[in-house]
Amino acid sequence: MNIAFTPKRLTRIRGVRKADKATNRRSFCGVVPWFDLDNLMAPSGQRGSRIEGLVEFESLLEHDFLVLIRSDGITTSVRPQPRKVGWWDPRSQRWRVHTPDFALRRRFVPKPVYVQVKPKVVADEMADELALIEAGFRAQGLTFEVWTDEVIRRQPRFANAELLFDQSGPLEDVEALDRVRSVLREAAPSLLTVGQVREVSGIGSRAMQAVLRLHMRREVDLDLERPIDARALVRPTFLD
Repeated sequence: MNIAFTPKRLTRIRGVRKADKATNRRSFCGVVPWFDLDNLMAPSGQRGSRIEGLVEFESLLEHDFLVLIRSDGITTSVRPQPRKVGWWDPRSQRWRVHTPDFALRRRFVPKPVYVQVKPKVVADEMADELALIEAGFRAQGLTFEVWTDEVIRRQPRFANAELLFDQSGPLEDVEALDRVRSVLREAAPSLLTVGQVREVSGIGSRAMQAVLRLHMRREVDLDLERPIDARALVRPTFLD
């Protein structure tokens, strides 16, 4: 059966530049929901997390970036337009201010990583400026990365991310998850493919959805550089 958890009411996660009508930012496109899956089973008094919310994005490429990092297994939270950072422009001999598109928190990384999302053709045109901005961030002990459509939409990783994103909400087939966990335990130390898990579990297509959900919960590890299909290997991390 499907169990719907009730996280706290999601609030809009805003940046230092508000993406609303008051700012006349016509590029604003929408929001992506971000749930804290680690907290779904918490006692009712603790339900809800400060990292949950509706993350604003201002382009379709930013939307795809959010979908991608949601399933990468290392990103724990994201904030849009998190802060303004000053940097010295030697070309004009003046200080300028840059607002990165996102700040990411990654597992085992103590400081946030600041990210700029750009189409590759634009990033190439701005290569000199982006290098100066990166140097300005680095001088202040900050990490700055540029992500382009060439990286974000690379296949099959992005297609896998879209599959996994469907399993990132507050809805779980608890029975299917437990069945797949049991199958993986019984097979250990051998690794099973998704197709084998489906066959042994006897729950049909629910097995595939359970495997995807377990990846999002970091209980199994899927190779996102290969297509997630019946031949994909499922490595259970909860047995490590």
